[in-house]
Amino acid sequence: MILMKSVGPLLLAAVVSLAPASRSTEVFRLDCANDFGRREVTLFANGTVRLREGPPGKERVGLAELGPDELGGALRRLQGEDLSEIRQLSHGVEGPWIERCDLALALAGKPLRRFHFGRYDTLPLPFSRVLKVVDDVAGQVKELEGAEHLPPGYAPRPGDVLKRTDGQLFEIVADTADKRGVEMRGIDQPLTLYVLRDQLGREFVALTSRKRP
Repeated sequence: MILMKSVGPLLLAAVVSLAPASRSTEVFRLDCANDFGRREVTLFANGTVRLREGPPGKERVGLAELGPDELGGALRRLQGEDLSEIRQLSHGVEGPWIERCDLALALAGKPLRRFHFGRYDTLPLPFSRVLKVVDDVAGQVKELEGAEHLPPGYAPRPGDVLKRTDGQLFEIVADTADKRGVEMRGIDQPLTLYVLRDQLGREFVALTSRKRP
C-alpha cells in the first residue's frame, strides 16, 4: 500500500448488493489506469476475485476464491459504512501519472451512487474504509498468470532499483522514520513514493539493479 505519494489514474467501479451468488453479478470492480499501467480488481457475488494488472492492453490475470465467511465479512464491512453525507469529493493534484477514480456503489436497499476522486484527494474516513475493503479483497489474489516477482526473501536496501507493475523504475532512497517502509524515487518520472515493506511485492515485480554494499 502506498502511504503518501503515488501515481496513475485509478478508475474504480463497485457494486455491492446481496443478489444471488453468480459469476456474472459483480459485487465491486476496481479499475486503476494511467498512461503506463492498469490494475483492475473485481469481486463477484459467488466469491470469485479477479485481478488484472500490467501495461494497458497487456494485463496479466489472477484469480482467487473467497469462502462464505470471507465474502460475508467483506459485504458487512461495505454495508456498515455510512456514505449518505458525501455529496461530492474534492479534487486534488491532476496529471498523466495521477490516479483518478470513479466509484459506483449500490448497497442493498439504497440507490446506485457514483463518486469521482483521485489519489491525492482528501477522502472522508468512511469512504477510505470502503477502499480498504477493496484493497483487502485484491490481496487474496496471490499469483498473476505469467507475472514477474521480486526475488524470494527480498530485503530492500537503499540503491535498489525496482520495476513497478506498470513497468516504471524506482530507486529506494532510504527507510522511513519508523523503519516499516521505504522512500522511493522515480528514475524516469519526478515522483516520490512511500511504500510499506510488506507491500513491495504487490507494487513491484522485479529487482533490476542493486548497488554493492
